[in-house]
Amino acid sequence: MDGVLVGFVIYLIVLAYIGFWAKRFTKTEDQYFIGGRKVKVLAAALSDKASDFSGWLMLGYPGQAFTAGLGAFWAAIGCLFGTLADYIFIGPRLRIYAGRFRAVTVPDYLEARLRDDTKLIRILGAVIILIFMTAYVSAQYKAGGKALSQAFGLDVNTAIILTALIVTAYVLTGGFFAVVWTDVIQAMFMLATLIIVPIVAVSAIGGLDKALEIMANADPKHLSPFGGATGLAALVFAIGYASWIVGYFGQPHIVTRYMSVEDPRKLRRPGIFISGFWTIAVLWGAFFAGFLGFALAKAGIINVSDPERVIPAIATSLLPSWLAGFVIAGILAAIMSTADSQLLVASSAVSRDIIHKVLGVELGNKQMVNVGRLVVLILTVVAVYYAMSESKLVYAMVATAWGGLAVGFGPILLLSLWWKRVTKVGGIAGMAYGLISEIILEAFIYGWEFNPKAPGIFGAIGSALNGVPVFFVNFFVTMAVIIVVSLLTKPPKEIVEMHERVFRKVPIEVARSRSQAENVAEFAKARGLI
Repeated sequence: MDGVLVGFVIYLIVLAYIGFWAKRFTKTEDQYFIGGRKVKVLAAALSDKASDFSGWLMLGYPGQAFTAGLGAFWAAIGCLFGTLADYIFIGPRLRIYAGRFRAVTVPDYLEARLRDDTKLIRILGAVIILIFMTAYVSAQYKAGGKALSQAFGLDVNTAIILTALIVTAYVLTGGFFAVVWTDVIQAMFMLATLIIVPIVAVSAIGGLDKALEIMANADPKHLSPFGGATGLAALVFAIGYASWIVGYFGQPHIVTRYMSVEDPRKLRRPGIFISGFWTIAVLWGAFFAGFLGFALAKAGIINVSDPERVIPAIATSLLPSWLAGFVIAGILAAIMSTADSQLLVASSAVSRDIIHKVLGVELGNKQMVNVGRLVVLILTVVAVYYAMSESKLVYAMVATAWGGLAVGFGPILLLSLWWKRVTKVGGIAGMAYGLISEIILEAFIYGWEFNPKAPGIFGAIGSALNGVPVFFVNFFVTMAVIIVVSLLTKPPKEIVEMHERVFRKVPIEVARSRSQAENVAEFAKARGLI
C-alpha cells in the first residue's frame, strides 16, 4: 500500500507544478477559457483525446468488456471513427470560424454564425452545457471514487471528495493552459497504463489461448462478436455499441480544443494522425484489460466485486506496489483530464454566455477570470453531491451525458459548418427540441433499462430500441428538425455570402501558378486569420 501511495503522490506533485506554471499564462478571459488561441497542435491533439476518454475509458469500458465480452469491441470502433470524423468535419472549419468571430465558447460561435440577435441560441447552449456537463463531471467523480476506493481502501464518498478536490485545485489555479498541459501528461499516463495492464493480464493467465479456453467454458457468448445474437439482432447489437460515433460532433469540452489551436491546417495533419494512433492504442488496451480480466476473475487470480473496478483490481493484485500506484494515477488521469475540461466549459457557459453576454454585465479581464473560478467551485459542489447520491454505473452515466450533448450541439454544429442555408430559427428549434427530448427520453428510457416497471409508453420505446441508445436515433431526428425549419425560413444574405467566401476553394489552375507561400497567405487572408 505504501508503494501505491508513493507512485500516486509523485503524480500529484507533477500536476501541482503544472498548475502553478500555467498561472503565468492566465491573465485574460480568452486565455482562461481557450488559451488565447495559441496552443500547439501536439498539445491540443493529446489534450483533446485525454479530455474525451474519461473514467469511461479506464473503468466504464473495461467493465463492459468484462461483462459483454468480445461484442464490446464495437464501442471502440465507434469511438475511433468518431475521433477521425471530428477532425475531418468539425476541427478545421470550427477553428477558422471561431478565429473570425473571436468566439471563446461554442454558443459564442453559434450566435455569431447564425446571426441570432434574440440570445436564445446562447441561452439554450448554456442550459444544455450546464445540465449535461454537470452530469458528466458527476460521472467522473463517481469513477474517481471507485478507483481510489479500490486502491486505498477508502470509503467511496471520501474518495469522490478527494478526486473533486484534486481536479478543482488546478482548474482554479491555471485555467485552460493548466488543463491542456496536465492533459498531455495524463494522456501519457493513460497510454502507459493501458499498455502495461493487458500485458500483465495475459501473462498472469498463461497466454491468450488459455484465457479464451477459460472464457469459452464460463460463457460461450463472451467470445461472440455479437453477444450471441444473429441476423437483424446482431446488427442492432453492433449499432448499440458503435453509436458513440455521432456523439463526437457535439461535445463542447472536445471541440473547444480545436478552437484553441494556433494553426487550423495542422488539425488535419498531423493532428488527425496523433489522435488516431493514440486512440487505437488506448482503446485496444482498455478492451483487453476488461476482456482478459474476466478470465482472471473466473480463474480466481483476481477478485472483482464490481466489473468497473477490473483495472485497479489487476494493478493492485498483480503489479509491484509502486507500479500499481502509477496505474492508479493513470486511472485518475483519465478521470481528471475530462472533468477539468468539462468544468471549464460549464464555467464559461455561466460567466461568459449568461452573465456577460446575456445579462450584459461588464467586468474586467481579471474579474471575469475570478467569476469563472467561482462558478467552477459551485459546479464542483453540485457534481460531488450527485456523484455521492447517484447509484448508476459510470458507463450509463457517461452515456446519458454524452447523448444530451451530442443531440444538443452535434447536428447544429455540423450543419452550420457545412451548409450555408441553415438559419437561426432552425438552430433554435433543433437545440430546443434536442434539450427537451433528451431530458425526457433519456430519463425514462434509462429508467426503463434499470427499472422494468417504468411507464408503459417509455418501456415500449426502450423495447423497440433494443439496446440502441436514445441519443443515436435522436441525433438524426434533431438534424431533420433543423433542416426542415431552415428550409421554411431564410438566412441573412451576408451570412450566406460569408460562408461561401470563407470556404471557397482556390481553383487548381490558380493554385498551380502560385508559390506555396502565396497559397498559404491566401488561405489565411480569405479566412480572416490575418
